[in-house]
Amino acid sequence: MELRHLRYFLAVAEELHFHRAATRLHISQPPLSQQIRALERELGVTLLERNRRRVTLTAAGEAFRDDTRGILAAVDRAAERARNIARGSLGTLSIGFVGSAMFSPTLPDILREFRATRPDVELVLRELPTVVQFQALLGGELDVGVIRGPVAQAQIDPRLELMTIQRERLVAALPSGHPLASRRRLRAEELRGETFVILARRDAPGLFASLTTAMVEAGGVPEDVLEVAEMQTIISLVAGGFGVSLVPASVGTVDRSGVTFLPIAGPTPTIELSAAWRAGGGSPVRDAFLALARPARSRTPGHAASAPRRSAS
Repeated sequence: MELRHLRYFLAVAEELHFHRAATRLHISQPPLSQQIRALERELGVTLLERNRRRVTLTAAGEAFRDDTRGILAAVDRAAERARNIARGSLGTLSIGFVGSAMFSPTLPDILREFRATRPDVELVLRELPTVVQFQALLGGELDVGVIRGPVAQAQIDPRLELMTIQRERLVAALPSGHPLASRRRLRAEELRGETFVILARRDAPGLFASLTTAMVEAGGVPEDVLEVAEMQTIISLVAGGFGVSLVPASVGTVDRSGVTFLPIAGPTPTIELSAAWRAGGGSPVRDAFLALARPARSRTPGHAASAPRRSAS
C-alpha cells in the first residue's frame, strides 16, 4: 500500500463520484478505478459500493476514510516540519554572548530580525564569558557564541570558526569627578599612572588585548590593574572612583550617573564583536542565523557611540 492509494481513496470517498475525484487528482478515471480495486483486494474488504448511478461507502469504507484523513494529515505535517527544519525555520538555537554585546544595537537588532523571520525557532540566550563560550561550543552546549575580539589565533581551538559582526572604537570611562572628565577628548597617554578596571584576561581575552594594545601605543601597559568579570561591574567601579577604563564605544551610549565617557584622540584600537561556532556539521537554523549576521549587515565602525554621552555626576 502506498500513500497515493490512500490519497486516491480519500478523493473518491469525499467526492462519492469517480469522475469528479479523477478531475481533482488530475488523472483519468480508468486508472483511478483500477487503483481503488487494487486497494480493496489488498485490504480484503469492500470500501465502496458503486453502480451506474452513485457511489456509496460501506461501513468499512467510512472507518477507513476517517483513519485515512488522519494518516494523510500526519504525513503532511511531517513533511512540512521536515521542510521547515531544512530551511532553518524550525528548531532550537542556543546563543551565548558577552554582556557588553548588548550595549550595541547590533546583536539585539540581529536577534529581533531573526525572531521576526523565524518565529517558530526557540531561542536560548546565555550570557557567558568568552572562554566559557568556547568550551560550550566545543561541548555542543552552544550553537553560536558572540564574543569580543580580536582574539589571538593561538587562543582559538582549530575546531572553531570566527566571523566579525561589528568593529567599534574604544573610549575612555572616567569617574565624573576625575580631573580629565571635563575634557572633550583625551589622549591615551594621559591615562598613564591610573588604576585600570578591566575585564579579566581569562574571561575576555579580546577586550584585554585591545586595552593592552592601546596602552602600549600610549607608552606602556598599566601597572595597577583591577580585573573583574562583568562590564557592568567595570562601570560601577569607575563610578565609585576605583579607577578608569577603556570600553567599547557602544557602552558610552548608556546613561550612568558618576561616569563620563570620552573619545580618545589620535589612532585608537578598535574592538570587534564576532560570532563563533564549531566548524562543520551544524544545523540549518544555525546557518540561517549566521547568514543574517554576516559582515555585510555590520554597522559602521563606532556607529553605536560616535558621540559618547557625558553623564552627570
